[in-house]
Amino acid sequence: MQQNDENIILFPRWQNTLKNESLQAIQERRYEVALDKINRLLHYHVKDHEIIVGKIMCLMELGRFEEAEEVCEEVLINRQDENYYQYLHIYLTILFQTNKYSLLMERIEEEMISPELPLVMREQFEQLYELSIKLESDIVGKNSDIYCKELKQSVIDRDNFKQWRTISKLRSMNIAIDNTIIELLSNQDVHPVVKTNIFHWLQDQKYSGSVHIVKLGIDMQVIPIDVSEITVHPVYVKTIQNLSDLEQENPTLFLFLEKTLYRYFYVKYPILPPMEDSIFLAKSLQKISNQITHRLEVEEDTNIEKVLHFMEDIVQCEQLYLSIIED
Repeated sequence: MQQNDENIILFPRWQNTLKNESLQAIQERRYEVALDKINRLLHYHVKDHEIIVGKIMCLMELGRFEEAEEVCEEVLINRQDENYYQYLHIYLTILFQTNKYSLLMERIEEEMISPELPLVMREQFEQLYELSIKLESDIVGKNSDIYCKELKQSVIDRDNFKQWRTISKLRSMNIAIDNTIIELLSNQDVHPVVKTNIFHWLQDQKYSGSVHIVKLGIDMQVIPIDVSEITVHPVYVKTIQNLSDLEQENPTLFLFLEKTLYRYFYVKYPILPPMEDSIFLAKSLQKISNQITHRLEVEEDTNIEKVLHFMEDIVQCEQLYLSIIED
């Protein structure tokens, strides 16, 4: 019967030999050799402090920072480990060297709450935090300039997908939106889905000024902070309520129509139908569901022209949405 080698315990002499050879290889900068010996020790569950630090050091020297980061995260799960703060210091060093300033600052914020953090480390962490803020700001500034140039060119090229992607990158950086981007809301060459993304960015920034929007043939002034998010907008909510019977009857079909309605609102947003049209929107969606399921309609709606108008509008917006966003 073959024995699982993971259950084999190394003899102390062999364990010490492997450990000493790995440490010697690290001193001689033979990191691949050292890492191989360390991994053999770890395979046999030899996990003392020197071995773990040696592995992290080898991975860092070999440029395998993601793996080194993962090793640190594994050992940092145990806050009771007597070497916890040494591992933490190494971990923060890796984050700093790999320019992961946001993650580094987040971890420091968590650690600063702990009363167990040594005073010397607290001072070091504060300095590292301040430096990370500056470096992160520099990177954001540099990248935002690059993305703004990309956005300008994508508008000239009428590259709708690149406009969407660039706006999404800028928005994720949580920087203030400038007037040249706001002006794209009234540019008829900019895709309506891209304009929605810009408008959401303004809402992220709690923008309280009035902005000029030209979208799908409608021209109006809107104050972003005053507009409800799509899923809580009164017209959206009322339309969903008007479909409540279908939700009970066919939940799967209801979810499909709910997604269709969201896409319709997303393309139109923030220029939305009036509340009194929510019933016609619901009837249009119901009619779409009848066509999908080949269900016979008992009676013709008295406002069939309006219902058909919304059906056509919904289909057009669905196409516009899916031309940019893949769900």
